[in-house]
Amino acid sequence: MKLLVKIFFLLICYCFSWKTFSQDIFPNQYGSGRLFVNPAFTGTSVAGRADFLYAVHYPTLTGGLVTNFISYDHSFDDERNALGFFLKTDRIGVASGGNFRNLQVNLAYAYLLPAGEYWRIRMAVSLGYGNKNLNTFHLIYGDQLTQTGLSGNPTQEPQIPSQSIDFLDVSTGFLAYNEYAWIGFSAFHLNQPQREFLGNEFRVPLRISGHLGIKIPLNETENYHLSPVAFYNFQNNLHLLDLGLFFETDYFQAGILGRNIPLQTQNTTLNFQTAFKLNGFRLAYTYGLPLSLKGVGGLHEIGLSFAWQKEPPEKKWTYRQISVF
Repeated sequence: MKLLVKIFFLLICYCFSWKTFSQDIFPNQYGSGRLFVNPAFTGTSVAGRADFLYAVHYPTLTGGLVTNFISYDHSFDDERNALGFFLKTDRIGVASGGNFRNLQVNLAYAYLLPAGEYWRIRMAVSLGYGNKNLNTFHLIYGDQLTQTGLSGNPTQEPQIPSQSIDFLDVSTGFLAYNEYAWIGFSAFHLNQPQREFLGNEFRVPLRISGHLGIKIPLNETENYHLSPVAFYNFQNNLHLLDLGLFFETDYFQAGILGRNIPLQTQNTTLNFQTAFKLNGFRLAYTYGLPLSLKGVGGLHEIGLSFAWQKEPPEKKWTYRQISVF
């Protein structure tokens, strides 16, 4: 029973930490959440692409953190314009009764610019709606616990109120790429909406991200290659650096990504990813091994993507097959 109380206490502290409350929660599979990384990835498939992601982080902590992500983007026949959207939900303490939920829905527009013979530039803007909700209705308080379990009586202690805030979100992104390299920058929550939450002024902090990758062919036909990648994120005075290396063929991908490599004191994880690809389908699984937290169950993510296939246009405005993750 002491463990139960401790878990509730940790979850409450986690929800009420302003840095945690305001920090965007990133999945480890960047490839299944491209539009959350940078809206300029909108339209980088030959036709359209749909992504689905289900993630469970730290499952032994009374349900831990559960993320669901879905997105779709489509490039139009003029090769210049593209539209996309994503929906992302995060829930903390799913099984505990104390439930913090984050919801974000964004619509993105991207425009392609040629930059010489080999490089292409894609610029994007994204508008969205966000909601952060703390539901304390099912929380268990100290006076509801007995030696044999729950008393079933209502608490007489001061109760933490539930609360929900809504806000509009403005983001932008830039992506430059050719057949063998890409580099991008994005800025989310440009308007930094401010709301009152539990008697405190809360501002959604600006998130700035930089990311790059290189495709290194390993054979003459270029169907085997290595892809080193790097991601940097800055939000709410936290600096996060991720470094990874992936091996990819036409049908298979495997790699390792180090998350939160300490620029500051952070929870570093090693993430091992494998994926299978066939006729536009891509199924990926990632396991994250925490290096500082013990007994929390690790991080598990399953991603499914489908890219509609069609013959590339003769006028090659884009190099569509970016080896991202």
